[in-house]
Amino acid sequence: MTRSPGPPAAVVPVGPVEPADPLDGAPPRRWPALRWSPTLGKLVELAFTHTATFAFPLVFAVVCGRTLGLHDYGVVAFYTALAAFLGMLVEFGFNWYGVREVAPHLAQPQRCHRVLVNITAAKLTIWAGVVVVTSGALLVLRGAHEWPLMLAWSTYMLGFAADPAWFLQAHERTRVLLMVATVVRLSGMLVLIAAVTTFASTASALWSYALVSVSASILLWAKLFQLNLVHRARVEPRYVAELFRGAWAIVVGNLNSSFLTNGGVALLGLLADPATVASANLALRVRMAAEGALLPLNQLGYVRLSARAQESVAATFRLGRKVLVANLALAVLLSIICMLAAPMVSQVVFKEEVPLAVSLILLLALSLPLHSVGVLFGVQSLVALGREGRYALIQIGASLVFCVVLLLNATPQTYGWAVLAAEATALLASALALMRIGASAPSRKTGPV
Repeated sequence: MTRSPGPPAAVVPVGPVEPADPLDGAPPRRWPALRWSPTLGKLVELAFTHTATFAFPLVFAVVCGRTLGLHDYGVVAFYTALAAFLGMLVEFGFNWYGVREVAPHLAQPQRCHRVLVNITAAKLTIWAGVVVVTSGALLVLRGAHEWPLMLAWSTYMLGFAADPAWFLQAHERTRVLLMVATVVRLSGMLVLIAAVTTFASTASALWSYALVSVSASILLWAKLFQLNLVHRARVEPRYVAELFRGAWAIVVGNLNSSFLTNGGVALLGLLADPATVASANLALRVRMAAEGALLPLNQLGYVRLSARAQESVAATFRLGRKVLVANLALAVLLSIICMLAAPMVSQVVFKEEVPLAVSLILLLALSLPLHSVGVLFGVQSLVALGREGRYALIQIGASLVFCVVLLLNATPQTYGWAVLAAEATALLASALALMRIGASAPSRKTGPV
């Protein structure tokens, strides 16, 4: 009878040992040994990046709300919400799909650049179709007198379609993203204040918005060339078709998710009065600003989750638990801050405390923790694990719940209650899907994220 070999001898590292990286799944170090880690540095850089990114919409809301008034700001809010909603269609899930394809293969630059070039070509193709169809519909529904607003809106969408920020995120070049976001947003704020206060027109506001989008894309492409991250590649129609097949489920899920927020505000722009649209848009801007504080953790977490998914479901879930704890704690804190600040925000933007705006800010702040955890369970974990189809079905179900509540509830706060119900639905369904994945995985040592 042979004896099984004992455990291998411990390997003693030679030279300095790098500090444990909490998002790499390494065992946590004791408090006295904590040091600045590369991951923490990237999280801080991403945090400042999104602070700059989301500061601009808030300044935009304040400047336009105080200068243009409630009615004209409602018109501007319609176009910005429409751009954000249709941006989900133009993006087509390619940003998430591209990160998943690039992050595990950074050692193969030619392969990575092939993904970048063909995804950009696909997004620009979708942009052209969306602009033609939507502009025709807007001319009929809103009138030809708004053509300057439609032109500014389509220019904003062009910058959005060409934006390669996802490629830099996959490479974890967070400092480049910070530099570009800071320069472009600060410059955009100066242009916005000068243009809107001088001309006091909806067109000047939207053109300032478009300038930020286009400038950011141009600077990011310039940095890609400077960092030698761009290599020779050509647009391959067959590969573009493969990208569409691979990302269609993600865009279906993202479109339905966006329907709960920007899509809902755009729908209000067609059905409700401008004051209701302005109040809903302000509430959404406040929640999106809070989400900006969560984005660094979400984006870097997704890059690492995509890499872990190449190893095993168990490795993905281990990392996911750590992201969940940090995510939920921060989301609850931000939700409380938004609730406390609701009256002050309404006073600053509209020069008075508008009850509808305050109540909608409270409802959307309450939905923030549900949304944050739902995003982790859904578009991050399910997509990283290759379950795009389940993610899409869950978001379709959440959109149906949103529409039902919107139709059955006749109160002015209907939009806020509909968002709450839909976010709770998406969270519960995504959690159940992850439980099933964990139960069917080869290793039963871990549970759902």
